[in-house]
Amino acid sequence: MAVNRAEKKTLDYALRALQLIFAIIVMGTDGYAIHVFRGHTVYEHSWFGNFYDYYGVPDAWGFLMFCAAWTVLIVIFHLIAGISFADRVLIGYIRVAVEAVAVLSWLAGFIAVAVQISTDTCSAGKNSCGTLKAATIFGAFEWLLFMVTAALTVMLVFNSSHKPRISTTRPDAAV
Repeated sequence: MAVNRAEKKTLDYALRALQLIFAIIVMGTDGYAIHVFRGHTVYEHSWFGNFYDYYGVPDAWGFLMFCAAWTVLIVIFHLIAGISFADRVLIGYIRVAVEAVAVLSWLAGFIAVAVQISTDTCSAGKNSCGTLKAATIFGAFEWLLFMVTAALTVMLVFNSSHKPRISTTRPDAAV
């Protein structure tokens, strides 16, 4: 099925808008879970001595927040690169690399948080579990959106009819 260039741009803008919306939702839900968690101090007794140990917010929650912030930057980059540098080959390869990093980041981020939901870090008695589950679900949807946009970007860059720019100087020109 042939899709013209205007329909591809419309689809790309719609997917980027969804990515931005889901990133904002993940920022809000994950940020609220981080705020509500409140670290705690535990008195530890071991064979080499007693000490107080502080348990803060798990690192995976912060990484999911990083993925959401990274997504905002990616969407801005793709909008600028798609408008200003559409005919540059190097920018196309950079777009593919950025998409690949985003896909892997979201995959790692939502899986790391999903693993912690079943642990005692997020037990049923804590208020942050519901919002953390929502952040994980929207993180999974964000990963799926990035899988789609990564596939579209790869097809656009590698199947493009654009050729690299050719030098306008003549081969016999004096140097």
